Amino acid sequence: MDAKVLQQLKANLQKARRQPVNFAYSPNKNPKEDDTLMLHPRKKPKMLLVAVKKETKNPKSMCGEMTIKSKDMTIECVGKPPTQGLIKMMRKFLISQKMNFKIHVKDEDGNLVHSDSKPGEGEEGEEGLLNKFSHEDDTVEDTGSDEAFTDEELAASGENLEDTEEDEDTSEQDALDAAAEDAAQEEALREKLGAILAAITKKVQSALGGDEALDTALRQQLGIIETAVNALDDKGTQAAVKAILELLAQKPGAKKVDQKAVAAALKELQIQRVTAESNLKSLMASLKNHQDPRMRLIAAKGPGEGLMGNASLLKGHLDVVMRDIKSWGAAPADKRPAVAQKLSGSIATLNAHLDSDNLITLLEKNPLGVSVSIKKPISAALKELQQTIST
Repeated sequence: MDAKVLQQLKANLQKARRQPVNFAYSPNKNPKEDDTLMLHPRKKPKMLLVAVKKETKNPKSMCGEMTIKSKDMTIECVGKPPTQGLIKMMRKFLISQKMNFKIHVKDEDGNLVHSDSKPGEGEEGEEGLLNKFSHEDDTVEDTGSDEAFTDEELAASGENLEDTEEDEDTSEQDALDAAAEDAAQEEALREKLGAILAAITKKVQSALGGDEALDTALRQQLGIIETAVNALDDKGTQAAVKAILELLAQKPGAKKVDQKAVAAALKELQIQRVTAESNLKSLMASLKNHQDPRMRLIAAKGPGEGLMGNASLLKGHLDVVMRDIKSWGAAPADKRPAVAQKLSGSIATLNAHLDSDNLITLLEKNPLGVSVSIKKPISAALKELQQTIST
């Protein structure tokens, strides 16, 4: 173990003599590398556990609260008490670092489930027990006192024994703490999004089989949710869930469609697209050197490329809607309900993009004093169009 890391470990163990500290331990799966024992007066045991597992790549571990008196180390575990094998590994690790302790283990209720002190066991028996788990070449250092390490060693680590209020962490410990916190937050987000995916998948599976076109749209949108979950994209997942819930609200069945209303709704969508692109034209002069390639595309090719095309603000989703509208208009009457379901799916996908795209939000709230409105008018036009062709 690196000398500086060892000094910090000894300093943290010294804190356990003054007050209980939280800890986590895990043996390294690589026998050529050291185990990891982490202590902290404030960080929760489970947070420390995430960090030590990350260091050792080993699921075998334990965590809880530790106190030290003389050479007695008492640990009160969080969760299931450790196995005898895991306790032996921890004792062996401490011995390898020249730190000798009798280990006593309690469960969450405070019941003693393991103790190195046995009735009638003297110093000879204790020494034999300790050496049993050390390498043949290991030499146990006799400090000459009941302390696990000397005041000089602690002073070298920067720990003041007389300052009982000292709890300033080293930069190495801060880095480990930050890594543990990030890992815990990532794991919590992964569990949250996984639960959302499981719930929405169950809803989709129960809805499949009623209509072929609707089934296709639902499967497509479920794929979008799975992609967002795998990327840990919380905002994207929420937007995709909203879109799929709109699809689930659709019910198969046919009704007579007012062709004039459809034409009017399509015209309104086209008007709002042209209006939005006109708004964008006022921003072109300020966009030529922007870092986002979509922004530079608008400046280079003009507002006509702003909302249409795969490289546009809407990433081709509006193109799909327009194509599906054309297919719907060309379909015979008996085929229109199925085509309308597909169109509803492409509209839901476009709405999800409008809700989640940060660049669109930035353009609408730009600091250049230019009024740009994209989400609200286009969403309203899409809603009117969907209502006129819905089945």
